[in-house]
Amino acid sequence: MHPAVAALPFAEKGLVLGALLAHMPPESFAARFPAAARGRAAIETLAGEPRAARASTLAELMALVRAPVPAGIERIHSGWLRERLAPESSPVIDAVAQGLPPEVRQIADALLAERADGQQVALSAAGATELRRRVFAGLVPVAGPGAPAGPEAAPLMALPLAGVEAAVELRGAATLGVSLRGAPGQVVGRAAANLGDRLATALVEAAAKAGPVEARAAARRLVEGVAAEKPTDLAAHLGARALAVALGPEGPDAVQAVAQRLAPPLGRRLLAFAAEAAG
Repeated sequence: MHPAVAALPFAEKGLVLGALLAHMPPESFAARFPAAARGRAAIETLAGEPRAARASTLAELMALVRAPVPAGIERIHSGWLRERLAPESSPVIDAVAQGLPPEVRQIADALLAERADGQQVALSAAGATELRRRVFAGLVPVAGPGAPAGPEAAPLMALPLAGVEAAVELRGAATLGVSLRGAPGQVVGRAAANLGDRLATALVEAAAKAGPVEARAAARRLVEGVAAEKPTDLAAHLGARALAVALGPEGPDAVQAVAQRLAPPLGRRLLAFAAEAAG
């Protein structure tokens, strides 16, 4: 996907698609959608591209917006998918899951087995597609052209699910280590002793590295805030706070995509922390 469009939030991609299909000039787009400044910039950039590049971008946007489920749905944490399916009736769950990746089908099958009511319904392909759009609305792509492409979020899309949570914990341990730069060895040792071996190593390595004073001060502010919150999972909680700050420049879709790859309790904390950081 064209770089001018790839970085846009999912909703703004839809606005740009509509403007391109309507042959809307950038000035008209800006007047109608004053908050979508990056969308106008994308339209202006595409106007200067060769026809083939514009056509390719238009086709990719259409495929993205028309998709019945977010690309990479099988790479979204099962907790989010179960939450979307569970409120639906058994016939809807069965119809929606038909033809989706095995990871989604397994969640649906587990829900249907818990109910054991044996209900089914015959739906047209178009009907099933619309149901999928409704059930999974609000989830963003985690793979393909619509996935986040920024330096913080993109690597987390490539990891297995367990690796995403581990990466958040490592970030938390490293942030704690940065906050302890210049502290006596026994202080660093006590902090490391409260973590497992893998996280203790990350903490000690971060504490031993040289770095700007500003980085240490920022890490200390995060640690002080988290200490007041008294989480039971310190590394994950602190890592989510640090990651929320790092993801800020990449936009809300990047935060949403990363949250979807975490278990809902931690993912929701990431979303809340990002909202705090943005506000």
